[in-house]
Amino acid sequence: MSAAARSSSSAGRFKAVAGARLKDAETGQTPERGTSARRTKPIRITIDLTPEDYQRMKDAVAELARVTDIPTLAHSRMWRALLHQIQDDPDLLAEVAAQIKADQD
Repeated sequence: MSAAARSSSSAGRFKAVAGARLKDAETGQTPERGTSARRTKPIRITIDLTPEDYQRMKDAVAELARVTDIPTLAHSRMWRALLHQIQDDPDLLAEVAAQIKADQD
């Protein structure tokens, strides 16, 4: 058997895979090659904090829990809220940028 005959990248295989792609419910068309569905699952990240920064985060979350009357506030809720604040407030974004620059010096 030749290498071309047992290749898994033959034109016929590509055609079969393309035909098996899910079609759009409204148009009945298959998406263009190279496009994919929008990611909906959350993306997990990890961050290393100094002990001092970790304590600051814990203190901030504890204060936010107290102010919002949420007994067990997840750290991730604080981070998500901060991301939304930065996105919606150009002045806050500039302050954060200035802090990052100052920390780098």
